[in-house]
This record gives sequence, C-alpha cells and structure tokens, in this order.
Amino acid sequence: MTAFCAALRDTRLPPLALIELAAAAVGSVYREVADAHCGDQPCPCGWHPRLQADLEALQTALALNAMPAPQADLARMVVLGRA
Repeated sequence: MTAFCAALRDTRLPPLALIELAAAAVGSVYREVADAHCGDQPCPCGWHPRLQADLEALQTALALNAMPAPQADLARMVVLGRA
C-alpha cells in the first residue's frame, strides 16, 4: 500500500489507471515466464503454461482479494461468556 500511495503521489494518475498499469505489468511478467517454459529449451521445473486456466486462476485471486471483508454483525454473534 505504501508503494501504491507513493506511485499515486508521484505520477498523479487516478487509482484505477495505476491499477490497470499494475495489471499490465503482471500480464507481461506472466507472458515472460510462460515463454521461458515453452520452446526448444523450456525451464526444467516442469510447469506448463495453460493460458485459459492460468487467467481464470488470476481472475479468481483478484476477485477474492478485491471483495470487501465481511463486517461482523454484533446482533447475530454468539455470546461466549459473561462480563
């Protein structure tokens, strides 16, 4: 968050524009890693890129982390003791 705030301050870009740039950077890194695992001499780690499945996994991770945290409803909480 500190780096994001610093980038907002330094670039004066709107938050969503900065997030889109971050997404472009992640996509670029994915493409480079995927390319390193294909071709004549692929990386020996054994991972094989599957674009559709990998994109779905990234989208799921983004969606899960972008959702607001559920707020506790004190009226529905179980009483655990007495004060």
